[in-house]
Amino acid sequence: MRIYKTALALCLILIIAPVFHSSEGESKAETTAAATEEKQSSDMRELLLEMEKQSSDFNSLKTDFVQEKNLAVFRNRIIIKGRIYLKKPDTVAWHVDEPLKYSVLITDKLIRQWDEDTDQVQEIPLSKNPMFRVVIDQLTAWFSGRYVQLLDDYTVSAKKTHPLEIEFIPRESGNMKKIIKAITVTFREDRKYLQKVRFDEVSGDSTTITFKNTIFNAPIDSADLEVKGRV
Repeated sequence: MRIYKTALALCLILIIAPVFHSSEGESKAETTAAATEEKQSSDMRELLLEMEKQSSDFNSLKTDFVQEKNLAVFRNRIIIKGRIYLKKPDTVAWHVDEPLKYSVLITDKLIRQWDEDTDQVQEIPLSKNPMFRVVIDQLTAWFSGRYVQLLDDYTVSAKKTHPLEIEFIPRESGNMKKIIKAITVTFREDRKYLQKVRFDEVSGDSTTITFKNTIFNAPIDSADLEVKGRV
């Protein structure tokens, strides 16, 4: 399996498709359920707003990550290791170091990627690829700490408080329901950033990304944001 396919799959996992729902003809029970859901959504919105405030005081970040992919069919595990560089508001560089080398740079204007197999740099302008624009917006939302916007597309609940663990379940009418069963996000003890994200897929596969050695307001030079300069 080529590394770029794995990285692209991760990006697709993070796509949050818009959800539209009509409330015409609701029964009394449905109305009550809707009111309960609205209250829970309001509570979660307040919690996520608090989380956003926690992560709003840094402009750049670098972190190591370990990604584990468990394949249900083969009872096998794929481990990927690398680094992420974030520069707010909309620049993310994703460098995979093991088992092969792969890099992708995401900005508000383009995607640039390089992989060891081809040793070629590819560039995709977002102006000509509106679907990639959706990918970018959602990917940067996760890494930048813009969690509230996820409420439109997921049913969100807090599973633990120490450390804080929040579960995101795709809404029934959303496209992600066909792929993702649940996404579980575990925050650091100081709640300033992500500690771990787990994706449970409908297929039975699962992917867990653990963030380590996270440094806030880290100095980021131009080489960190090059798809080939740091690999």
